[in-house]
Amino acid sequence: MNRDSMLPLMTHCPICKALYPKEQVKLISEQNNAKLYHSTCATCGHGLFYYVIQGQAGVSAIGLVSDATGADASRMADAGIITGDDCIKAHKIIEKNSQDLCQNLLDIREKLA
Repeated sequence: MNRDSMLPLMTHCPICKALYPKEQVKLISEQNNAKLYHSTCATCGHGLFYYVIQGQAGVSAIGLVSDATGADASRMADAGIITGDDCIKAHKIIEKNSQDLCQNLLDIREKLA
């Protein structure tokens, strides 16, 4: 599965329907028969993650619209796996500081209104 064989799957932005230039589609990571691509639309600025898996039954693809940039995509691909313990730690931190978190979210909402 080479890069050029996946490009027909990523021809248009799903938001504004603008064409993606071929050089805008970047391979972010590759493991076995799975590849993760990212592209940022030059017209509307939305990012698209595109996960492609090639198996015996054919090619499967999943797209995800995001506000992530190409640099964000590379950083996330290099990040470690989030474990169950990481999730529990995050939950405990949020639970402990939930009052402050809610107040900050309300403050932000008031500033945006």
